[in-house]
Amino acid sequence: MEFSMHIFRPRRRGQPGAHGPPAHRVVRLHGTLDARNAEATGRRLVRQADAGPKVLEVDLADVKYLSPDGCAALFMAFRAARVHGTRLTITHADERARSVMRQIGLSRALSAETRDD
Repeated sequence: MEFSMHIFRPRRRGQPGAHGPPAHRVVRLHGTLDARNAEATGRRLVRQADAGPKVLEVDLADVKYLSPDGCAALFMAFRAARVHGTRLTITHADERARSVMRQIGLSRALSAETRDD
């Protein structure tokens, strides 16, 4: 059983040869995201947001378990994204992860950001 969260190399979407930050950056997480690795994962996500993409997509398709404590990493990314005017999207979360995100208010924060635009 895997207990660490790994971040794959981010995939960038944007204009080939364009200068500046990519328009869309995708970060795929896998494994378990909980209290043991939330801070380190959050710092990595913040670095991605600090690069200034228009959209930072966090793909949870391969996350086997997301704890409420692990959601701290996503909140860190959310705050950093807002500072830079980046839209944070979380994709491919399973029902259990969506439930945890609803319980701690992350879903509400993300949808409020969408309504503000």
